[in-house]
Amino acid sequence: MHLRPEHAVTDLPTLQAFIRAHPLGLLTTSLPSENYPTLQSSHIPWVLGVDTSIQTASESNESSESLNGSPTHTPAPRAVLRGHIARANPQTAAMLEAVTDTSPASLNHQSLSQSQSQPQPAALPDQGQGAAGSYLPGEVLVVFTSPVDHYITPHFYTAAKAAASAGAGAGAGAGAGAGAGAGAGAGVTTADGFGTGKARIAPTWNYAAVQVYGRMRVFHESGVEDTGSFLHRQLSDLARLGEEGVVGFSGAGGNSGAGGTGTSPWTIEDAPEKYIAGLKKGIVGMEVEITRVEGRFKVSQERPVGDRAGVVDGLEGRGEGVARRMAEFVRDGRVV
Repeated sequence: MHLRPEHAVTDLPTLQAFIRAHPLGLLTTSLPSENYPTLQSSHIPWVLGVDTSIQTASESNESSESLNGSPTHTPAPRAVLRGHIARANPQTAAMLEAVTDTSPASLNHQSLSQSQSQPQPAALPDQGQGAAGSYLPGEVLVVFTSPVDHYITPHFYTAAKAAASAGAGAGAGAGAGAGAGAGAGAGVTTADGFGTGKARIAPTWNYAAVQVYGRMRVFHESGVEDTGSFLHRQLSDLARLGEEGVVGFSGAGGNSGAGGTGTSPWTIEDAPEKYIAGLKKGIVGMEVEITRVEGRFKVSQERPVGDRAGVVDGLEGRGEGVARRMAEFVRDGRVV
């Protein structure tokens, strides 16, 4: 991800809050294969878990890398994304082929070949076959984006346009008083720096995104108890995230949930056990141990105060939901 200093977000709690607020992430894998496309992507809802009792770097190190790649003197907590994917998905087939062909030796080679400037994942348990869950070689990428994004027209930059016009007027006046033989505005540099009187502005797009990189453990052995436990926990936690975190059901009565009915959250126990067992057979569990995170929240921070005010006014003048939400982001300078 290209990170301009004005837009870069390095605060881990902020990045984690963004992921929890926008849990639908685009999973991208790069798995060379003769049978499936090397690059594949799927939209997957993820549950973020952070275990502060487990560190991804040795406590004996004087310094280490945080999950976003910046130096820190405190080892970063172990953070994982948990999700599931349909067995019928072609991307799943490529992943299962990769873990079937993967041996601990090839994984170790991959780990050593990674850039030493990037944080490395913690030592992983048995990475071969036979244990519940097998690790994909290399890294996977999960991209989270805000549903609020908007085009920013140069017409919103009222301060920049006014400054350019003022500069052009001053240049013209100076040129007129220079006497015969000197063209109007000759020798005068206006606000744009090019002597044209036009503002140095261009269209852009405001948005927010977080990119997560990590090592993926695939839970695909349907007959292994740990796989069943992982999938049950994943389905339960994902339902709780949607029912309580997204829809707002609480079961406490009053104005909770859709329509303010106080509806109790749906849980996995509300479905027949045999039905859930059938669902588990059709999915594969995924756990991504996060090795680094990059965030970019682009909400006009690079513009001067006057132009940001113009962006807020212009977006609010659009009168529709997405534009007004972006106006709030620009006004606050943040998206979570």
